[in-house]
Amino acid sequence: MLSLKRRQGASFEKQARLFLEAQGLRFVAANCSFKCGEIDLIMYDRNTIVFIEVRQRSHDGFGSAAESVDRRKQQKWVDAAALWLAERNSSLEDTDCRFDLITFGRSAAQIQWFKNFIE
Repeated sequence: MLSLKRRQGASFEKQARLFLEAQGLRFVAANCSFKCGEIDLIMYDRNTIVFIEVRQRSHDGFGSAAESVDRRKQQKWVDAAALWLAERNSSLEDTDCRFDLITFGRSAAQIQWFKNFIE
């Protein structure tokens, strides 16, 4: 049985997917786990592969959802994307891809989309 936190995370990831599909992105995969980290969502924006991190914060006492994605988390995200691409005989260097962040406040209505969160 999933913990409450995990169920809430899955709910926000689903809301992010629905939001992005409404923006024209196409779903590829979700919750791709590697030793180095996890990718919440992978989608296509036309011909660009988009690796998406989904974050939610009910309050900003410890910083915003966007601020919670520190350099260490960003590196894990990039490493996981590189492994996902390597499994498909590709790499970050030869693939049109980007890293987007979707954040939520207390509710799914408080959504923000940060395209190219990692340059």
